[in-house]
Amino acid sequence: MFVTILMVVDVIVALALIAVVLLQSGKSAGLSGAFGGGGESMFGGRPTDMDEMLSRCTIVLGILFGVVTLLIAKFQ
Repeated sequence: MFVTILMVVDVIVALALIAVVLLQSGKSAGLSGAFGGGGESMFGGRPTDMDEMLSRCTIVLGILFGVVTLLIAKFQ
């Protein structure tokens, strides 16, 4: 029963992690960033508050996903 709950939590965290990663803006905006378009993005630019929040959420969800996965492996 406990392992089943952990598996459901693991799937939810995995889906949230995928969503957060997909919502982040890329370092270069596709091919235009690779060939000189958008000069600000070539030098990094300034991250917005949303980018910082999504980055922190990615770290937290990644750690949570790892811990839950290890717990599933331990109790199975």
